[in-house]
Amino acid sequence: MIRIFLRKIKNRIYNKKPVIIDNTKYIHKGDNCFISGLNTVFHQNKEARIYVNIGNDCIITGTAVFETENGKISIGNRTYIGGGQFISRNSIEIGNDVIMAWDITLYDHDSHSLNWHHRQHDIPNCIKALQNNQSLIETKDWTDVKDAPIKICDKVWIGFGATILKGVTVGEGAVIGAKSVVAKDVPPWTVVAGNPAKIIKTLEPK
Repeated sequence: MIRIFLRKIKNRIYNKKPVIIDNTKYIHKGDNCFISGLNTVFHQNKEARIYVNIGNDCIITGTAVFETENGKISIGNRTYIGGGQFISRNSIEIGNDVIMAWDITLYDHDSHSLNWHHRQHDIPNCIKALQNNQSLIETKDWTDVKDAPIKICDKVWIGFGATILKGVTVGEGAVIGAKSVVAKDVPPWTVVAGNPAKIIKTLEPK
C-alpha cells in the first residue's frame, strides 16, 4: 500500500511518465553504447532540443531529472556509469574514460533557497500543487535557488554512494571515495574521501 501511494505521489510530482533513452528527440548517443534503464524526467515545458549527449563506447545506467528547460548533461567517450541520479537545471559535464559506481548523485543546484524567508512557502506551495494535481517542478519558484555547473574531468573514478554538489570541478584522474560528499573542487590526481570530502592521497599521473 505504501509503495502504491509513493508511486502515485511521484507521478503527480513529475506529472508524466519518464521518457526512456530511446527518445532520440531529446537524447543523442554515440556508437557502440550500452544503455540500460537510463530514464529521463523532464520539466513539462521542455524545449525541442538535445538534453543528454552521450559519446561513443559507453555503458550507462541511471536517472536524469531536468527541473527546468535549461538543464543539460554531456557524457564523453568510454565512460561507465553504474547507476545514479543526475539532477540538472544548469549543466552536468562528464568527461572521457570516467568510471562511476552505483547510487551516485550529481546535483547542480540547491533545490531550495538558503534564506528562510524565501523558502518558507516551498512546502505550502507543494501541497497546493498536489491538491490541484499539478507538477511540483512546474509550479516551483526557482528565483532564489542557486545553481552552478558540475564538471567531471577525464579519467576520474567515483566510488559508490558519492554525492557531488553544484559548482564542483573534479580534476583529471582524481578518485572520489565511496559515500563522500564533494562540495568543493577536487585537484587533479588526488584521492578525496569523507563528508565533506578532503584530500587523503596524491596520485602519480600516468
